[in-house]
Amino acid sequence: MAYWIFTVTGHKSGGEVLSARKILDARIEDSFWGLGERTPNRRNLEQGDRVVFYVGLPDKIFAATAILASPSFELTEEQRKNYGHGVEFFTTNYGVLLSEINLWGKPRAVEDLVPLLEFIENKQFWYSYFQGGARGISEEDFRLITGERETSLVRQIATSKDIENQAEFALESQLEEFLYTNWENINWGSRLQLYRTDEQNGRQFPAGKWNIDFLSLDLDTNDLVVIELKRGKTSDSAVGQLLRYITWVRENVAQENQNVKGIIIAKQVDDTLEYAIRDLSYIEVKTYTVDFALQSH
Repeated sequence: MAYWIFTVTGHKSGGEVLSARKILDARIEDSFWGLGERTPNRRNLEQGDRVVFYVGLPDKIFAATAILASPSFELTEEQRKNYGHGVEFFTTNYGVLLSEINLWGKPRAVEDLVPLLEFIENKQFWYSYFQGGARGISEEDFRLITGERETSLVRQIATSKDIENQAEFALESQLEEFLYTNWENINWGSRLQLYRTDEQNGRQFPAGKWNIDFLSLDLDTNDLVVIELKRGKTSDSAVGQLLRYITWVRENVAQENQNVKGIIIAKQVDDTLEYAIRDLSYIEVKTYTVDFALQSH
């Protein structure tokens, strides 16, 4: 059994504004959830998996749970018509059936839970983790969101065992936002464009129950490029994580004969990191510097 967050956001369709809550209510009434062909994790959804629904702006709440009554499937023409309700937004080629739906009378505010959720690594910019139609999370995070399990004091104060440098972690949390907002002005060494689907841009791209800092496309070679910030992790942990993401992208996103490469962004390169990637020609490391100036007042 796997655990997922399905994100619901508002949409404009044919001049009509569909609020996130209206979309959720319509899908729940149908006991069906629509998916795009390129929805991350679409192929990983299985019957019996549990899902919690996140309603985006302006609500920013977790509002319901359900169990998947089917794996992801391609709709027939009749199903497309029935579930589409004559509205372009609701008309889709793929989806899953829902069962045991529980629409909460008292939703839970996401901002109250952000400090405790493990899948949100960068707490300050938590909202970037709720892009995309289906995002995998751990059972512990799922039960924390639904209130089935209270978080322990140990979890509230613990930090990741893989974090080696807390100062670097904090700095690179800001660096992620800088890279995102200044993407077009950064010299990556090739023309990199953030990968996009209808539901998701390449920032905090969902990969199973993990999150890729940035997934991009090399416009010169058509290679997919996984970009990960070292975030103060040990070098072994950072390389292992990147290799895991590259494999996932190769199996779930890349088209036939499309290569997948990786970039680690780090404050500096130590011996461990240098040795770890020496024979991996498809991985490179880029370092950054912090520049500042003192202002007279």
